[in-house]
Amino acid sequence: MIASTISVEEIKKLVDVMPGFGWAAWPNGEFICQSVSMESYTGFPSSKYVARDPDSGEFAWSELLHKDDYVRLAQTWLAAVESRGTFDVAHRVRTATGAFRWLRTTARAQTDAKGEILFWLGTALDIDDAVTEIESSRERELALQSFIDAVPTPIWAADHLGRPIYFNQALREQVGIQIGHDDSEKKSVDEILSLVIHPDDLQSVAEALKSTFAGGQRFKKKYRQVRAGGGFRWTKGEVNALPDNDGIIRRWLGVAQDIDDEVRAQAAILEREARLALIIETMPGLLWVSSPDGQPTYFSRQLEEWSGISVDQIQHGDADTLHSIIEATIHPADKADVETTIRQSFASGEPWFRRFRQRRFDGTWRWLEARMEPLRDDAGKIIQWYGLQVDIENEFQAQESLRLSQDKLARASRYAGMAELSASIAHELSQPLAAVIMSADACRRWLEMSPPNIERAIHSADCVVRDANMSSEVVRRIRALFQHKSEERTSTDINMLVDGVKELMLEELTLARTRLELELSPSLALISVDSIQIQQVLVNLLHNSVEAMSDLDSSERVITVKTTASDAGIGVEVIDTGGGIETLTEFLCPSSQRRRMEWVWDYRFASR
Repeated sequence: MIASTISVEEIKKLVDVMPGFGWAAWPNGEFICQSVSMESYTGFPSSKYVARDPDSGEFAWSELLHKDDYVRLAQTWLAAVESRGTFDVAHRVRTATGAFRWLRTTARAQTDAKGEILFWLGTALDIDDAVTEIESSRERELALQSFIDAVPTPIWAADHLGRPIYFNQALREQVGIQIGHDDSEKKSVDEILSLVIHPDDLQSVAEALKSTFAGGQRFKKKYRQVRAGGGFRWTKGEVNALPDNDGIIRRWLGVAQDIDDEVRAQAAILEREARLALIIETMPGLLWVSSPDGQPTYFSRQLEEWSGISVDQIQHGDADTLHSIIEATIHPADKADVETTIRQSFASGEPWFRRFRQRRFDGTWRWLEARMEPLRDDAGKIIQWYGLQVDIENEFQAQESLRLSQDKLARASRYAGMAELSASIAHELSQPLAAVIMSADACRRWLEMSPPNIERAIHSADCVVRDANMSSEVVRRIRALFQHKSEERTSTDINMLVDGVKELMLEELTLARTRLELELSPSLALISVDSIQIQQVLVNLLHNSVEAMSDLDSSERVITVKTTASDAGIGVEVIDTGGGIETLTEFLCPSSQRRRMEWVWDYRFASR
């Protein structure tokens, strides 16, 4: 309540001490005065605040206002004057610099004791920075919302209490439910979940979400979610808090990524792996798997039972598991060869094949045949190695008995005159016949497998036919020798002939733990020879070399076959590391530990 006798000067003093930019107006809304600070702020002197235009009714201060705000402000002001209510409006005013800034202007009627309005007292506060920040924030929020809608990943937002307030375009299309800012108060989190989550997953998802919203564990869960087209698909959901600068959670953001195809693919993979595991566990062999660098990662149940060792028992941190298992299970005489050759295969990527002795769970040493092949990806990179071992102890013992019998027969045949001829013939025939037996036995084993390995059985049968024909050819040539018949010579590639002898002798050399190395000179001319006789000579030489090195360690048993060309003809050398015939060695080359045998054919006998 103000005295009815207050003067204009007193009003001016009151306006100047008001906070912000003060001003005053008469009961009819006409301007009285403004504060010094307001005049300085706007650059608009009080002398220009004249009465309203009688024709247009426009206020003199209209030129201060932004053109888009004047009508709204003038109408609001006149309505307040008429209703005697509070005037409160935000608007833009041109400042002394010529720029427009936002002000919030409020005014109240000042009355006397009778309730009559004496004047209006108003003040204006600069809110331009706050308005600018709000507009920028709104623009950022709209830009963010547009960005989120453009993201193909289904995203949703909830307020600080966990109430859903927004689904982006991808999520709306995914579940067929519209949740926007206008719908934020219409549905609770329980209502939303009941609409989109599979009934069997609803309780666990709801509990996990509520725990997260209450400050518990981070939400990360797989569940089935409804789809707009009907049905449910597996979905991976994650929720993160969105705090402000003070760390107070203002919103929650979540994603609902469709992983149904991935889940189904994983289920199919698990099914195939289970089927493969069943095949592996029932396979009649000892199966193992190694990493690309050769470290064992899996033993089949049969291998664990046969050896009494599991992969877990031999894996110790960064230790070399391969070396550990070789040391623990492989026969001392075979360790070096097995480890050297298998590591060479791991380094080169080539398949591996070996026969060696390995300790069984009961401590006995048994002969095994092992093969290993790499599994590669589409780019040719090795993913892992698969190995298969077969216990061949019984077969080996049979072959060893056969070999011992052959040795006894050969030694006995050397004692008498006619016996020497018989021994010579037996010697010529024993190699192809032994090969026939071994190939036939191999064929039988391949056929006895479940299922039979027809391809390998056919290959073994072909070897039987080849070796039987060779035996027949030897007999025929011996008969021709006694009948003084000359054999027909043919043009022959000596390197191919040597390779054929290697194939013929491979089984015997493997059993004797002897390595055969070939050093074949390329592009040799064809020569006219009796191929069968030359093969027999080479077979006898290799057999003699194996016998000569029987006392050496397996790592020292090496036979080298070389072919060379010179002006004199083509030469074939068979070199082994045995001690040789003691008397001749000492007489011919006392310091040498190697024996050398050489046959030379003249080029003049070659034909093309």
